[in-house]
Amino acid sequence: MKIFLDRHSKTSLRQQLYDEFENRIISGILTSNTPLPSIRTVSKLSEVSAMTVVKVYEQLESNGLIYKIQGKGSFVANNRFTLDDQPLENNDQWQDKIQDYVVRAGFTQRTLRYKNVTSYNLGIASLHERFLPTAYIMDNYLKHYDLKRLLKYPPVEGDSIMIEKVCQYVIDKGIDANSENVVITSGSQSGINLVAQTFIAHGDVVVIESPSFPGAIDVFKSRGAKIIEVPMTPNGIDVNSLLVICENNPVKLLYTMPNFHNPTGFSTRLNVLKEILELSKEHNFLILEDDSWGDLYFERLERPLKSMDDEGRVLYLVGLSKTLGPSLKLSAIITDSILRQKLVNAKSSIDSSAPLISQVIVSSYLGSVAHKQHLIWVRHELKMLLSRVKSHLNAIAPPYLKVSYPHGGLVLWITLPPNFDCKLLYYKLMTDESITVLLGEHCYSSINGNNQFRVCFSYEEEAHVLESLTKIVHMIENLKPLMQQCSQSPNT
Repeated sequence: MKIFLDRHSKTSLRQQLYDEFENRIISGILTSNTPLPSIRTVSKLSEVSAMTVVKVYEQLESNGLIYKIQGKGSFVANNRFTLDDQPLENNDQWQDKIQDYVVRAGFTQRTLRYKNVTSYNLGIASLHERFLPTAYIMDNYLKHYDLKRLLKYPPVEGDSIMIEKVCQYVIDKGIDANSENVVITSGSQSGINLVAQTFIAHGDVVVIESPSFPGAIDVFKSRGAKIIEVPMTPNGIDVNSLLVICENNPVKLLYTMPNFHNPTGFSTRLNVLKEILELSKEHNFLILEDDSWGDLYFERLERPLKSMDDEGRVLYLVGLSKTLGPSLKLSAIITDSILRQKLVNAKSSIDSSAPLISQVIVSSYLGSVAHKQHLIWVRHELKMLLSRVKSHLNAIAPPYLKVSYPHGGLVLWITLPPNFDCKLLYYKLMTDESITVLLGEHCYSSINGNNQFRVCFSYEEEAHVLESLTKIVHMIENLKPLMQQCSQSPNT
């Protein structure tokens, strides 16, 4: 078991170590009755004192996550959140002794995607199948497919026809690109990983929004980056805070989601985008712009940061699978030709190329009349759906529950009073109601977000979403007195 501790983080090493074990236990990666590594082993792996490990194990035990047997060690307690259907017959599994490198996205995704455990999944940010044109895309492709085109390896940078379609596709976004500017990747997560492996080394300073996308946080941490958080506001990044960070740190990369930010849903105003670009020039850093939900606007197309980039500092990551279907997992990075060549060089040793069949299928549909008509319909449907969800929440939610309603995208960001522990809410929802949400604390690199969570309003059937939101609000109301009592206790 590999233990990731960020020594640049404001979060104490002890708390980080506790979180590592807690996440593994609650996600089911460490199953009931599994023996934990010895205190000496953990101390060596994590490079912290044995006393720190002792305190962590004591805290895990007091919270009911582990138990101790005198002379034998510590073991995972009977875990009601375990996702495995079959109990372990032999607790001394050789697989548990193999060192792994699982990080928070692994814990989160393992929990979110087990439909046999969670009846209503409001934690995964995706579209319901009724919104996806996958069936049409496949039917249309099968009528006109060219087998010869599939009988070869595609170039590392991507299929030439796919690249051409991407260049045409982003014209409407105000981005002028040619074949020397585009790299095709197997989804946005793959694109983030490619950028990190190409440009980020141990100790490099990466600035992320606070909160941010958990998958990106994991990627940068795995590269050994020094992650610094910059606060998000409804208008976008707090530029004054970003300026202070730049003046005190050699920033290498800024990771940002200006349009329908994940998880808050905020969109960055034009004047803020311009200031971010000016700071990148003044302090000489790259910008990774993640625009996975840019097509899902409800009012108007939001201008990408890349459309204002006159020096090639922005690596623009455009996601395609969110609106086409998860099985067609493709994204594209649009950047300066020199930076693009560096990405291609790195990509050649990672996965050679994105799957050709996905590129061929998507390129047959991307930018077509059918594609544009479908997007118009989806935007309208999502806008109407959000309106009904908002009306429902306005009718049932208490005044202390604050909801951020976006102008595009798929999610709601919900904030409760500071003393409210959403982790308890999460556990109760899973066990009592079979509902899953995304905990806010997973969206921060530091200790934050304990009173926040994200829900997706577009993945489940509308009736199930409304029913789930009603149960969530009811659960919050039931837990609120307990939270107040805990906050007033001198022992907390």
